[in-house]
Amino acid sequence: MLEEIFLNQQLGALGITNFLRQTIHWGVAQGYSLEFLLLLLLLPLAVSLVAVARYLIGIQGLGFFTPAMIAVAFLATGIVPGLIIFLAVLLIEILAIWLLKRLKIHFMAKMSLVLLIGCLAFMPFLFLSLRFQTAIFLNSALVPVLILVLIGENLAEVQLKKTPKKAIRATLETLVLASFSFLILNAFFLKKTMLLYPELMIIFITALNLWIGQFTGLRLIEYHRFRKLLKK
Repeated sequence: MLEEIFLNQQLGALGITNFLRQTIHWGVAQGYSLEFLLLLLLLPLAVSLVAVARYLIGIQGLGFFTPAMIAVAFLATGIVPGLIIFLAVLLIEILAIWLLKRLKIHFMAKMSLVLLIGCLAFMPFLFLSLRFQTAIFLNSALVPVLILVLIGENLAEVQLKKTPKKAIRATLETLVLASFSFLILNAFFLKKTMLLYPELMIIFITALNLWIGQFTGLRLIEYHRFRKLLKK
């Protein structure tokens, strides 16, 4: 469907109002995937909406780009298999942290051992995928799977620095933001809009960030937290 819209586009002469459309067509002519180019342009929108969730709603998650990175990995694995892989790796690495907790070595060396345990424990998943002919672990999806393993290590690291309640909340918020970012990157309507009106979409993303960058009000979560004070 997107390819049909792409082939039927009328570009006209190169100008300020269609330079991105011209760039997309040039990129496809050079051999780049249309899907890849659209995702590249939609990625700033996904990150911008993570910022909106942080400043307007109060959903923090872990880091700023982490949810978007997880969402990109989900595009290759699928969101349900991706979540299963991610949570399995996270649980394994949390267990590894608990086992190595009393080991008197430097923090980075300890986390490297945690990652080693996580990677070794992940090997059976690869063999099971061959046994059941699952496409998740084919070569095209291996890099996204490695991204999930590495980010799982970062979230496992949070367990050492925060209380269990705060660590669980950070993990859940990160997964919520990642799932939301996945929906943004995977939405046909947004891909179609970016294909037809990329210049307007870039203006919208820029305006959104300029607006949210100056926001100084209370977040929605804070309205709920301080509702008794606000009533007075």
